[in-house]
Amino acid sequence: MERGPSLEQEQELHRQGHRAIAGLDEAGRGAWAGPLVAGAAILPLHSPTLGQDLVGLRDSKRLTPRRRVWFFERISHRASALGVGVVSPTALDELGVVAATKLAMARALDNLGTPADYLLVDGFPLDYHGTPTKGIVGGDDLCFSIAAASIVAKVVRDRMMVALDRVFPGYALAQHKGYGTPQHREALYRMGYSPIHRLSYAPMKFMIGENGRQEERGEMRYGPRELGRLGERMAAQHLEEQGYVICQMNYRCGVGEMDVVALDGESLAFVEVRTRRSRKFGSPEESITAAKKQKLIEVAQTYLQEHESLPLDWRIDVVSVRLSRRGSLEHLEVIKSAVEG
Repeated sequence: MERGPSLEQEQELHRQGHRAIAGLDEAGRGAWAGPLVAGAAILPLHSPTLGQDLVGLRDSKRLTPRRRVWFFERISHRASALGVGVVSPTALDELGVVAATKLAMARALDNLGTPADYLLVDGFPLDYHGTPTKGIVGGDDLCFSIAAASIVAKVVRDRMMVALDRVFPGYALAQHKGYGTPQHREALYRMGYSPIHRLSYAPMKFMIGENGRQEERGEMRYGPRELGRLGERMAAQHLEEQGYVICQMNYRCGVGEMDVVALDGESLAFVEVRTRRSRKFGSPEESITAAKKQKLIEVAQTYLQEHESLPLDWRIDVVSVRLSRRGSLEHLEVIKSAVEG
């Protein structure tokens, strides 16, 4: 009979004086599309019924989707702390999968709320602010905390992929969750890749050629238009760091433009970016007139009409970006639901 994970690692560390032991694992590392998601879980080791409460817990890949959701709800109620970290497909392409995995795990720890005093990580040790760490190969099959983190990462990512399937219909993302199935490959060759596909992965890499997409680099002159585009890129990068998945930049339609369209959890965020070099013109909300607000609402509604399969909650956010004369970031603020639709 398969033994499954246990609390042996956590209990030994608990005897050594550690009280906030975080298990860490990721989901989506091998997918062709969508974000990489990491989970962090601190279990209440003081509870005498913990092992009984989570009996049957396994690595997420060994459980059915229904069973994973059941354990996710149970873990959410029993855990002392849970954290989730997200790295976008674009950032993964830039960093590489190993660095992206470590970044997602660091973000999950940042979002725990409770500082961990020891880390148990699936596969490799993690350098995180000097916190003691141990990498366990196959840890999601051996260690309860890592298995719990595996469940959290997998369920959160699956829900994001179901939402992204509504934004990018035709790829069947809700079925294969972005992994390399024959169905996914056929859709790629029929429709091409989308903004959430990983261009450093095959087959996208071969579809765009060995040179990939090379952006022209050089010294930028910051006129009003260039300044605005720089602010939009900084805003998009910040949103990705906060766990948003960028679906489209500079969406245009007959009634106007939206700087960023992004998925935040299971909600669609339409984002207006206001970039300035000075504080003297008031707050970003004050700079958006009633006519501008109405136009933003009409643009968002047009996007939703073009994507009829989008039964998602949505909102319009404003990101305020203040830059120095040299174009370096001085201040960035996200105002959620700044424009009421």
